[in-house]
Amino acid sequence: MSQARMRVTPSPGWGTDEILVGALEHLAGTALVLAAWVLVFADQGPAAFSALLPGLVILSLTGINQFRFRPSFERAVALAGAWTVLAPWLLGFAVNDAATWAHVTAGAVAIGAALTRLRIARAS
Repeated sequence: MSQARMRVTPSPGWGTDEILVGALEHLAGTALVLAAWVLVFADQGPAAFSALLPGLVILSLTGINQFRFRPSFERAVALAGAWTVLAPWLLGFAVNDAATWAHVTAGAVAIGAALTRLRIARAS
């Protein structure tokens, strides 16, 4: 009787860079959702809706991407971030400095994190 040997190869895991970038994406989505909550109390309806929808999209896609990385999800996060950056001028609430800065900052972080994760995945 011959004994079959099983080869176990470690599955590719998350590196420190990927964890940090994923945390940044999650932070951007969380910041947008919290900004929407604050903006609702400040009676800024369009700004609140514009922060809530991309925030939930970013949080959802980032959560799904933890199970299995898909470049299309990262591209969607980058698009949601781009919408978030442009929303104050497209929806006409750019005069509200707090809402504008919240949108631009969180959107830029989401775009940067998504593009960084795509670059890391391409290098692997």
